[in-house]
Amino acid sequence: MHEIGTPNLMVSTLWLLLHTVVTWMEHLWRLLRRCRKALHHIQPFGTALESYRMKQSQQYVKSQLQTVSKIPTHLVVLLGPEEPDYQRLSQFIYWSHAAGIAYVSFYDHNGTIKRNHEQIKRCVVDAPIEDKERIVWADEKQNAMDGAKNSSKRRCTLVSFLSPEDGKQGLVSLSRSIGESVRRRDLFPSDVSIEFLDSRLQATSGYVPDPDLAVYFGEVCSTYGLLPWQIRLTEFLQLEWCLADSNEQHFVNCLLRFAKCEQRLGT
Repeated sequence: MHEIGTPNLMVSTLWLLLHTVVTWMEHLWRLLRRCRKALHHIQPFGTALESYRMKQSQQYVKSQLQTVSKIPTHLVVLLGPEEPDYQRLSQFIYWSHAAGIAYVSFYDHNGTIKRNHEQIKRCVVDAPIEDKERIVWADEKQNAMDGAKNSSKRRCTLVSFLSPEDGKQGLVSLSRSIGESVRRRDLFPSDVSIEFLDSRLQATSGYVPDPDLAVYFGEVCSTYGLLPWQIRLTEFLQLEWCLADSNEQHFVNCLLRFAKCEQRLGT
């Protein structure tokens, strides 16, 4: 009995020790995250130190991607169950502009970001960064058109805010419109093609190209209803475990992974 009980006691002791170590590591990790958030909120957004940090993050993105030949044209930042952090989300605009990404969109399946998009705008307006005049907003039609016209002359970044209504509901509305046109004989069924649908959908979105990269947070990769027609060729890549932990290094690493992706279309 003594010989049988000794191994069991050792195994129990090892499991207890392992459980204690893991528990303390979890507590330490939570403490570090809280300290990081506290320091982030204590530091005024408009201070010289914060301005220096933001400019350095933009310079980091530029320096790391200057030799990369494949940069996404349209990036979508996709949120799932996490709550939007508008200040952190606004950083993706600065980083994308530094990387040379022409279109950035934000999407969540509840439509929270689109309803509160003015908060992201406010963060950009208050941010101590350069080239803010080259960040244009899709909901401001004149600015969006000016940004599209000037894209060949100077590098601009057009920012859009998407919700589920822009996806399935947009397809439903377009289908009804096409059906009515066919019924009135303004359009023939033979005229309806993939290219025709693409052009009509792009017209409704202000001729914004389809997303070629969507970044998400956490382990679950889900579209959450994001633009079901326009994401046929979109790469979905995990950025970080959560939005609060994302930084410019994660952003650059994600773009470097995208640059290595090869799309193989069937014939």
